[in-house]
Amino acid sequence: MKKIVAALFTALAASSAHAAALQPGGVQLLCHRTANEDLPENTLESLEQAALLGCNVVEIDLRRTFDGKIVLNHDGILERLTDGTGEIGTSYYGDLQMLDLGAWMAPRFAGLHIALFEDALRLAREYDIRLVLDIKDKGIGPDVLRILEREGMLQHVQFNGEWDDVKKLYPAAVGPGEDTVWVRPGVSAEQVREHHRQGKSVVANFSANDHGMDLAGMKAAVAAGVDAINVDYPRLGADAVGRPVEATLHSLILKASTGDSHARATAILQLARYSGFPLQPYFAQWLLDADDPISRAAAEALVTARPRTPASVFDIALHSTNPDARTNAAWALGMLQAPAATLVTLLHDRDPKVLQATLLSLARISDAIDSETLLPLLNHPDSDVRGAAARALAKHQPQLALKAIPPQLQKEVAVERVLFDERARRKDQTFTKADIDVIQKSFRCQMEMVRALSSLPGDTATHALITLALRPDKDFSEYNAIVSGFQLWDRIASDPAPFVEALGSASTELAERAEWTLTNAGPAVLPAVRKALDSSRPTARTRAMHILAFQGDRGSIDKLKSIQAAGAPDADLAAWAIAKIESLHPSL
Repeated sequence: MKKIVAALFTALAASSAHAAALQPGGVQLLCHRTANEDLPENTLESLEQAALLGCNVVEIDLRRTFDGKIVLNHDGILERLTDGTGEIGTSYYGDLQMLDLGAWMAPRFAGLHIALFEDALRLAREYDIRLVLDIKDKGIGPDVLRILEREGMLQHVQFNGEWDDVKKLYPAAVGPGEDTVWVRPGVSAEQVREHHRQGKSVVANFSANDHGMDLAGMKAAVAAGVDAINVDYPRLGADAVGRPVEATLHSLILKASTGDSHARATAILQLARYSGFPLQPYFAQWLLDADDPISRAAAEALVTARPRTPASVFDIALHSTNPDARTNAAWALGMLQAPAATLVTLLHDRDPKVLQATLLSLARISDAIDSETLLPLLNHPDSDVRGAAARALAKHQPQLALKAIPPQLQKEVAVERVLFDERARRKDQTFTKADIDVIQKSFRCQMEMVRALSSLPGDTATHALITLALRPDKDFSEYNAIVSGFQLWDRIASDPAPFVEALGSASTELAERAEWTLTNAGPAVLPAVRKALDSSRPTARTRAMHILAFQGDRGSIDKLKSIQAAGAPDADLAAWAIAKIESLHPSL
C-alpha cells in the first residue's frame, strides 16, 4: 500500500508547481492557528473568521485520533480546550465530537466542536484561501495526502511540523522555509530588498512574540516592502496590509440597506458571519423592514450572534405595526430561549402568523404558561395556530394536552375526510387549488399535533400514538400513522401486544409498519414477538421471524430450530433466521 501511495504522489509531483508559495498580488496576510484571538482556535468557525477578516493563508494544526481521523488540534491535551480529559491520540473521534470546544474561551462560544481535516479543506476551498498544515503527529503524512488528493486541495497547501513522510511521498510538497525568509518586526526596507535580490519572499512575523498587537509595526513592515505578515490578530493585520475589514462591512451594510430582496438578505446573512463587530443595531433595524425576507434574515442574524442578543433588542419589533416584524421577533426569542414573559402579550395578537410563531416559540421555552391562555387557541379558526397551540400546550400543560389534543386531532382528520370522501364519490382524481390549500394546511396542523403527542411522556400518550399508528383507514391523514409508528420505536416496549397482533393484518401497510416498528423497538419486545411464532396466521409467523432475525434474538433459537426440524412450510425461513442470529453471536 505504501508503494502505491508513493507512486501516486510522485506522479502528481511531476505536474505540480510550488502550490502554496506566497501568491502575487499585494501584501499577503497569514494567520497563525486560525483566528485564535477572535474565536476558539482550530475550529471551523475560527478558520472561517480568518477568511472573512481577509487572510490569504491560514495555519491549522493536525493530529490523528485513535480511530484514524485527522482533526484540527494543536497540543493534543483535551483539558486545555475542552470539557474532556486525556489526549487526542488515545480518543475516538465520536467521543471528541461530544466535547465542547468553545466554552473554555467564553460562554458565547459554547457548543463548538473539534473539526475534521476534510471539513477544514472544504471551507478553505469555499473561501479560496490557502492553508499551512502544521502536522503534529509523526507518521500521518500518508493519511493527510490522501485526504488532500480526495478533496482536490494538494496545490493549495504547504507543510510544516512532522512532515518528513510527506516529502518522501510527494516531492513537490512545499514547506514554509522554501524560497521564503521570516523576519522579526523592525525589518528595514534595505534588508527586505536584499532578501528579494536573493530570490526570497519576506514574511514579517507578528505571532507568538511581543508584537502581536503592534499595528504600527505591522504597517512599518508593509511599508518596508515585505511580501506578507503573519499575525494572531487578523483584524489588525488586515488594516496594516490596506484591506481594513471595516471597508468590507461598510460595503455589505450598503448592500443590505437597498436593492432587491435577495441581494439584501444575502448581505445581511454575510454580515452575520462576522464576530466581534458592532452590527447589532443594524440587524435590529432590518428586523423592522416591511420586506419579510429582510426581516427574517435580520432575525436569524440576531439569533446566531455572539455574544447572545439580549431580549430587550426585540422590544420595538414586538410592538411594531408590521406583523412580519412581530412574527420574526417571536421566532427569534424562542430560538434564544428568552423568558416566556417577553412573548405572552403576543398571544392576543390578531395575526395568525404572529400567533403561530409565538406559540411555537413558547413550545421551546420552559417557563410555565397557564392553561386559560393556551387552551382556547386549540380551537382557533386558523389551522396553523391550532397546530402550534397543541405544541405549546404539550410543553406547558402536559396533563391537559393528553385530554385535549387527541379529540382535536380527530376533528382535523374529520374535516379532511370530507374532501377525501367527496373525491371518491365523484371518482375525480383532480383537486382545485382551494382543495389543495385546505389539505396542506390540515396536514401541517396534524403533523404539529402528532409531534405534540410524541413529546408527552407516559402510557396515555403512548396509547394515543398506538391508536394513530394502527389506524386502518386510508385517507389524506395516513401520514399521521407513519410518523406515529416511527415515534413508537422508543416507546412500544411498555405495550407491544397491539403491534404483535398487527403482524397478521390483512393490510400490508399496517403489517409492515408493525414489523418495522418492532424490529427497531429493541430487545424488550422480543418475548411478545416470540409468541407470534405459534400464530395460526402464516404472515404473522413470517414477520415475527424477520423481527427475531434482525434483532439477533438468541432466545428464539430453540423454537426456530424446532420449526426447521418439523419441516413446516416456513422451515426455510426459520433456517435463514437461525443463520442470521448465529452470525451476530459467533459463540452460539
